[in-house]
This record gives sequence, structure tokens and C-alpha cells, in this order.
Amino acid sequence: MKKYINLILAAAMALSLTACSGGEDKKEFADFSVQTAMEDMLALAPIDDPLSLGEGDMLDFFGISADSMEEFAAVTCANGISAQEIVLVKAVDEGKAQTVAEKLTKRLDARAAELENYLPEEYAIVSECEVKQHGVYAAMIIHPEHEMLEDLYMDYVIGAK
Repeated sequence: MKKYINLILAAAMALSLTACSGGEDKKEFADFSVQTAMEDMLALAPIDDPLSLGEGDMLDFFGISADSMEEFAAVTCANGISAQEIVLVKAVDEGKAQTVAEKLTKRLDARAAELENYLPEEYAIVSECEVKQHGVYAAMIIHPEHEMLEDLYMDYVIGAK
């Protein structure tokens, strides 16, 4: 009788171990329009003196080429000194999304360096922000209301929006 109980327990443990390993390969994220997400973000927390960026600007400002993006939306403050810049990118694949995230991180670091000694209030905002990457999506949200905007962005990423 003990052998049967041990056999059943061993089988149950083996089954539980295989069940746990199945979900870690890839996490699925929602498919959404970054343009729609940007519109909702700007409605919630507008950017002062907004300037929408085009494909050429994406290359000039961030080093992100058009062939690595399926879709993008980017808005910055035209005066260049306010810590307000939102960039949302849907890359063509996860590898390109990682590259986009790295380039956005360089931009974030550069903005911090620009503002650190000249505009400490703006630097404080930038220093709290970070670049996010989820699957084929990458985002840089620099804004005084970045936490609220990041929550909205995550609603899109997980499909709650």
C-alpha cells in the first residue's frame, strides 16, 4: 500500500513540475495602436507646446530608423527645456523593440545630463522616468505625471484598454 501512495505522490509532483514550466517561454501582450494610446495620454496629461515628431525626427532625435518600426507616436515639448516627451513604438519584432528601448534609454540619459546642472526641477522629473519594453512595444514617458501615464500605457499593454 505504501508503494502505491509513494508512486501516486511522485507522479503528482512530476506533473506539478511540468505544469509550472510551461508558461515561462513567452508572455503575450495585447496588440494596440500606439497612436490611440498617445491620444489618450495627451488627453489625460497634455504636453506644453506639443510638437509631434515624424520618421525623420525619430532618426535624428533617437537614432531609430523607420524600417525597425511598424508604428510610432512621439510628442515632445517644442521649447526643448521642459521635461515632457512621450515616445511609443511598436517595433517590427522583439529584437528591434529591444534596440529601440536601448536607443530611448540613451535619449533619456542624454536629457538627464542636459538638465542636471541647468534646470534641477526638470532633471528631477527625468531622473524618475525609465524606458519600458514589453514584447514588440517600447515606451519612453518623460512627464511630471509620468506615473499616471505609465499606468495608462500598461492598461494598453495588458489589454485592459
